[in-house]
Amino acid sequence: MKTKNIILFASLVAALSGCRRGDDLFVNPNQPASGTPASMLTGVEANTTMNYEAGMARIASIFMQYQSGVVAQSTAYDEYIMTSSDMDNYWVGLYVGAMKNCKIMADKYEGKYPYYGGIAKVNMAINLGIATELWGDVPYSQAFNLEGNVTAPQMDKQAAIFASIQTLLDQAIVDFATTPAQNQTVPGGDDLLYAGNMTAWAKAAWVLKARYHNLLSNVDGTAGGTASANNVIADLASGNGFASNADNCYTAHNTGSDPNQWAAFQDGRGYNVACQVLIDSLNIPRNPGVDPRTNWYFDTTGTGNGTPVGNPLGQQNSGSLLGPYLYDVATAAAGGNGEELPTPLITYAEAEFLLAEAYARVGNNANALVELNKAIAASIADVTKGTGTTYVVATASQHTVVTEKWKAMFAQPLESYSDYRRTGWPMLAVRPGGVLSFIPKRFPVDLQEMGANPNAVFIPLSTPVWFGK
Repeated sequence: MKTKNIILFASLVAALSGCRRGDDLFVNPNQPASGTPASMLTGVEANTTMNYEAGMARIASIFMQYQSGVVAQSTAYDEYIMTSSDMDNYWVGLYVGAMKNCKIMADKYEGKYPYYGGIAKVNMAINLGIATELWGDVPYSQAFNLEGNVTAPQMDKQAAIFASIQTLLDQAIVDFATTPAQNQTVPGGDDLLYAGNMTAWAKAAWVLKARYHNLLSNVDGTAGGTASANNVIADLASGNGFASNADNCYTAHNTGSDPNQWAAFQDGRGYNVACQVLIDSLNIPRNPGVDPRTNWYFDTTGTGNGTPVGNPLGQQNSGSLLGPYLYDVATAAAGGNGEELPTPLITYAEAEFLLAEAYARVGNNANALVELNKAIAASIADVTKGTGTTYVVATASQHTVVTEKWKAMFAQPLESYSDYRRTGWPMLAVRPGGVLSFIPKRFPVDLQEMGANPNAVFIPLSTPVWFGK
């Protein structure tokens, strides 16, 4: 995918994700906001990028022991201290910054601009997926219905949310199948993620369908989750999804107002460092050697031996910062901007891991092994920009697949966090000295939402979300 520059990223985020007041969460589709499909699309995708890269991802990264929080609020997250007030900006970013505008965009433009409507629905699915993965039951069916005087929307059950996500993606795939002549205007440079390539968007929608089908392995009503596994296979095995890393969907960044949020947080605060747990897992001897992603995930500058330094779990020591996968170390060292690198949103490697797990769950170990080794190779090629030598594994149990996927999803910790709560893998130790005896099983409900909506109530962090364990 060709990356495009985000236009006025900072101003768009500020405009679309400002502090919520009263009925800001709810949309009257008969009185949509002004704008054009092109201007709205840029804002929607910019906010989706922010939601996927920023604070929620950093917390999940700490929980998944990719990074350790060693300063300020990151130390609190490292000790499993989260409060409802911590969630306010994240909730606003999802509902006001992204989903509200996805709703406006789909309602206002889909009839004459189905390509724009389809992209809005995919972005809605991504942001709604983040919300339900972290909080379980969340508002959706009534969340944008000011016209119906719904100011306290119900919290839809997670099962219904997952069904809604699949509906959104199915509808988007239909939208993408229309011809350019059926669209009054077609996306181009305003589409930050795929530059108006509808074939790419359709493939991405199929991978997302598999992502959300796969999360139902514990709750699909069949032994071993074979029903959801077969859905994943149907989504991807027929060639609907990604065929190579060339299909990957990356966020886009440029110098100035639209930084990669991983890198920007590091430059601005530097509160997170490499966790020794991940480094130890990557350094397990492999054929032909240690995992080549280690020195791409983390910086080796000044370590003396060319390997990154990890912070031991439960301590607050120094450790290596982000490496050249998410932070342009060389450019920054030369006095330039290290915050421009794209980050993965949906990838071929993820699709292959999804297929591998699905085959393992239905007992097709031969296909599972083939897909697993494709997934590992795709991840290594993506992370190392094609320079790293891949390794192969000899078995493909669900445990092996999910553990290998955890190593690969360093830049997508929200998905690893969901996999961990669903399967219990990888087998992570609880942080010594943390305030909880378990890794949190959900995020706390947003304080502002609880204050404004009587249907939103506090749920203990020990309570699994519906698809979890």
